[in-house]
Amino acid sequence: MKRSKKEKVKEKPQLYELSKEELREQRRQQRKIKKRKRIIKSLIVILVILGIIGGLSFASYEAVKQGFFNVSEIEVVGNEIVDDQTVIDASGIQIGESIFLVDINKANYSISSLLNLDDLVISKVMPNKILISLKESTPICAVNDGNNVFYLTRDKKLIENSGYLRKTDIPLVFGCESVNAPGIGQEVVIEPYWRFDTVMNVLIDLKDSGYLEKISEVRMTDNNTYEIVTKNGTIFSFWDYNNYSENENYILNNLAENTSNMLINLTVGTKPVIKAR
Repeated sequence: MKRSKKEKVKEKPQLYELSKEELREQRRQQRKIKKRKRIIKSLIVILVILGIIGGLSFASYEAVKQGFFNVSEIEVVGNEIVDDQTVIDASGIQIGESIFLVDINKANYSISSLLNLDDLVISKVMPNKILISLKESTPICAVNDGNNVFYLTRDKKLIENSGYLRKTDIPLVFGCESVNAPGIGQEVVIEPYWRFDTVMNVLIDLKDSGYLEKISEVRMTDNNTYEIVTKNGTIFSFWDYNNYSENENYILNNLAENTSNMLINLTVGTKPVIKAR
C-alpha cells in the first residue's frame, strides 16, 4: 500500500535547535581546541629553533675548539715605505689567537702611535683573517745617512727609516753630516740644520709647483753649494735659497721642457752657464 504525501512529510526528522547556552559552550570548546593547536604549534616551532641554536652552538664550539676561527693571516695593504712586518708587529695581533679576541681599537691605537699615517682601517675578515689598510703620510724626500734612509714629511717628521731605498719617486738628499731621528712621527734634526733648511725650502717650493716628481736628488756639496739633479740627468747648481728663488722660473721652465743631460750653473753671475754632461 502506498503512503500518502502527508504521511511522508510527517516522517522527515525534525532539526534540533541549540539553546543559547549550548551555543556558547560549543564556541568555547572550539576556542579551546584552536588555542591548544596554537600552543602545540608554538611549542614545535620553539623546539625546532632551540634545536637549530643548539646545533649551531655545538658546531661553533667545535669550530673554535679546532682553531677554525684562529687568525691565520694578517694582510697589510696601502703601504709603500713601511714594510708589512713592521705594521703587523706594531698592531700587537698574533697569528693563532682567536679572531673574536682581537681588539681592533687597541691595535688601531698601537699602530697609530708608532707609525706616521694619514689613515688606518683594521677589519676582521671571517673566519680567520685580519686586514690592515693604511695610507702613509706623504714623504717629501728621503735623506741618506750612511747605511740608513730616512723618509721625511714636509714638516721634517719621520715616516720610517730603512736600510735601503723603498720609494723611488721622491728626491734623495745627500751631504748631511748627521741625522738625529728620535722616533716615528717626531721631528728629525739634520746637521748642518741651516743647510738642510735650505734644501727643505727648495723641496717645498718644487712640491707646491708640481715639479717634485721630476727631481731625483738634492745634494749639499763640499764647496757650500747645492745641486738639484733631475730624472733626465740635468744638474742645477746654486748658492743658497735666495739664489734659487731668483732663478726659480728658469728652473721650472727647464723642468717643464724636460731638459736632459745638461750642467746648468746658476752661481756665476746673472746668467746661467750651460754645458752638456
